[in-house]
Amino acid sequence: MIAAVLLAAGNARRFDGSQKLLAPVPRAGGDAPLVRCAAEALIVAGLERIVVVLGREADAVGRSLDGLAVRLLINAAYVTGMSSSLRAGVGEAVCLWPATEWVLIALGDQPLAGTGVVEALARACRGAGRERATAPQIIAPRFRGEVGNPVLFARALVPELLSTSGDRGARSVVERDPTRVRYVDFAAPAPPDVDTIQDLAALRESVRRA
Repeated sequence: MIAAVLLAAGNARRFDGSQKLLAPVPRAGGDAPLVRCAAEALIVAGLERIVVVLGREADAVGRSLDGLAVRLLINAAYVTGMSSSLRAGVGEAVCLWPATEWVLIALGDQPLAGTGVVEALARACRGAGRERATAPQIIAPRFRGEVGNPVLFARALVPELLSTSGDRGARSVVERDPTRVRYVDFAAPAPPDVDTIQDLAALRESVRRA
């Protein structure tokens, strides 16, 4: 069983002062907020257990997800860094779904990182479940040699995820022991994340051209 944690609580310091997660992104059927596109991508990929961690403008971001089968969690300490949201989301996920075997960590500002990538990671973790001594504990995508998101963590690593600190999120857990990481390689470039107004404009243009 996979439980997903979608991190959507950041300060968006590099944006223009507005809440980037509410910025409209083109899609079939009309524009939708960035964070809604990210959540829908996980749902389309077949994930049924999703916790969305909210922080800045939590009420507005939460309303943008109305109608989706996700659990919302407000992290009042989001200003202390991404790890506080990671800890809150992972803790909530394993509490809600005790049978969780893998936890997927995804980013709310990466709306194109769901379908395709998530399915491939899920296939890899199902294969890992049939292994023994060589089974990986982390499954991460690698886009043209560049490690990206989202990332799957085995249940055994939940204590490490719950002990992260600062603004690096789960990256420190991935880097701690390379031998426990298995990569799924993709020939395509990494899905873009949105940090700036320029990133958003580029994303909109790439979606229109697709």
